[in-house]
Amino acid sequence: EPCERAYVLRGHPQLIEAMDGLFAEKFASDDREPAFAFAVPELFGGGLCGLLMPSPLFWTQMGALLAIQAAVNSLLAVIVYQAIIQKRGRTISFLTGFGVVIPLVLILPYHLISMLDLQNICVIMSIVATPVLIVPRCLEAMYGFSPPSVEASLNNYVLYYSYPIQFLFDPKTDRLLRCDSDEIRSKGTRLMRNYLLLGLMYSVLEPRGYQMFFVHDYAQPNFLGLAHIGNNFMTAVLTYLCLDTGTLGFGLAVSALAGISTLEVTHNPIFASSSVSDFWGRRWNVLVGGVLKRGIFKPVRKHFPREIAAIFTFVASGLMHEYVISIIALKKKSQCGEGDEGADCYEPAYGNHLAFFLWNCSLLLIENSITKWRVFEILKKMLPPPAVTALVLLTVLPISHWFTDEYVSSGFYSDYKVGFPVMVTLGALR
Repeated sequence: EPCERAYVLRGHPQLIEAMDGLFAEKFASDDREPAFAFAVPELFGGGLCGLLMPSPLFWTQMGALLAIQAAVNSLLAVIVYQAIIQKRGRTISFLTGFGVVIPLVLILPYHLISMLDLQNICVIMSIVATPVLIVPRCLEAMYGFSPPSVEASLNNYVLYYSYPIQFLFDPKTDRLLRCDSDEIRSKGTRLMRNYLLLGLMYSVLEPRGYQMFFVHDYAQPNFLGLAHIGNNFMTAVLTYLCLDTGTLGFGLAVSALAGISTLEVTHNPIFASSSVSDFWGRRWNVLVGGVLKRGIFKPVRKHFPREIAAIFTFVASGLMHEYVISIIALKKKSQCGEGDEGADCYEPAYGNHLAFFLWNCSLLLIENSITKWRVFEILKKMLPPPAVTALVLLTVLPISHWFTDEYVSSGFYSDYKVGFPVMVTLGALR
């Protein structure tokens, strides 16, 4: 790993030294010490608790990795614009996309992780933003489905392609949309709320192994059991807050520093979805959903029915998540000593993520076929919105652990908490 880093950055000893210093702290485990302790009232169980303060260096590393990816993606954007968009429909366009850009971004995370000796799973996950976004963006470029305005100029395309948080353009002028103080204030308020909520959820869920309610057999749960559904709901909320907080934070940084509007990645999917299609199409991770729609769904839809295009899209999403898990598993395997049965010995359950997305694809297809039935129209008018949202969630919560269990067992949630204030129990009062 040091040799690889020295080879790539040869001739830049100061840069090597800076990178070594920035990533010297690996955050492989949470070894923070409480900043202060306080007594818990007897009404809430009593005892002594401490507060772990968030690590600024953790967020600095995350920001640095986004900057590195932005630089790499900018170079890729020039290649895509010149060799794919400008030559769309020609053989060279497809050869560049399938033969150069896509293979390159798929292997890039392995080299960056090795070169920087990254060990924190959340930090590693930030590296995976490049292939997750660039592969479908390359496909949308090849097949002519890029968003409006981004292909108006090379400069626009580089801006669109480079940063993991998507910049917004004015379709009338093809220029970047500027944000105002109200937008920044709104994002800042939501970020602070999410930040504190995540700290509170970590304080409650981490000591319980992310199982809020007792279940007799966690490996083979009763899918319709209230405790099982309750546990899955809590990890679903945790996942949503992790995604929303991370993307909102870096998007807010761009808006505040550069005055540019950025795409809001989530729109309260857990508490406001009115249907399965509303959840996946308009509320949950619209950044990745957007590139999958333009890079997979629309090209397939040109030649096949909508249902086939939807299946292709959900399968692509499932395979993309399996790819992410494979990167985590490879790193965890390198950390695990031979014959070690410890916590670092993570064995992924390959196929669970793909099964999760196929289940949701089935729900979407069923919904599209029965949504106009009069009984459902009547129920939607009669039931209050929270009840409708609860019914939508109940279609997936029984099996949502197929998705979240991998992030629990791999240590993603635990590694992410280093960036948040967390309360820990120190013992009984003396």
